[in-house]
Amino acid sequence: MSLRITILCENTVPQGGRTIGEHGFSAKVERDGDSLLFDTGRGMGLLGNARTLGVDLSSVPTVVLSHGHYDHTGGLKDFLLQTSGAEILCHPHVFEAKYAKDGNNLRYIGIPFAAEAIRGWGGSLRLSTDPLEAGPGMWTTGEVARRELSEGRDSRLLVKRGEVLEEDPLLDDLSLVIDTSAGLVVVLGCAHAGVINTLYHIQQLTGKSTFHWVVGGTHLGFYQPETLETVVGHLRNFSIEHLGVSHCTGLRAGARLAQEMGPALHFCNVGSVIEVGP
Repeated sequence: MSLRITILCENTVPQGGRTIGEHGFSAKVERDGDSLLFDTGRGMGLLGNARTLGVDLSSVPTVVLSHGHYDHTGGLKDFLLQTSGAEILCHPHVFEAKYAKDGNNLRYIGIPFAAEAIRGWGGSLRLSTDPLEAGPGMWTTGEVARRELSEGRDSRLLVKRGEVLEEDPLLDDLSLVIDTSAGLVVVLGCAHAGVINTLYHIQQLTGKSTFHWVVGGTHLGFYQPETLETVVGHLRNFSIEHLGVSHCTGLRAGARLAQEMGPALHFCNVGSVIEVGP
């Protein structure tokens, strides 16, 4: 079985290329004739980058949304309007009203579209807190248990319930797991639940402990140095052959991971392709 993952939206682009970067993440996942779109970026680069890279999105039948922030859901309308419809897999909290607070500034960072609008554009929603099959040998993690409590919290990120703003527990954060002969491949959106929590959760779900690739946003760029060191320490407990970081990892955390993991660490920007053979 062959697997191909192409990064379509990410914060950075190769020098001299014709793609555009944006604060967001999206990747097309192809496996033996089946395909899905994991996240849709913020809506600036998805379709244009796909065209530039020669990636066809017109017949992709499934979208997995990692969580309900605009930088992972904003391209959904453009995607749906150029397809014949798609099934969208996500957690029910994706549609909660999410905000970010920076000092006295409060801004909306949730999904830009209502569920009714998405259905009107041809999207069928499959909401679940449990893992869902996204294709042959591919599953969402469902809601991730918080085992390592230093992860999975960000006091800047809020949710509005009724008239009350409170810290968002980010229970909608999920990842994609792909079972291959080389080991598990994991695609992260932002890993708001925590990279370590997510990997432990996947071990519990699958009974497997070898990760061939872990790729995507890690949210480590927003952690304090001591929390970053805790995460790095826990990473040593896993067998990870390749770690491909993107989006919210940040340069400081990326450099620390490179120091720790050496050639197993990869910076995956727009146009990066991960291939796993049969």
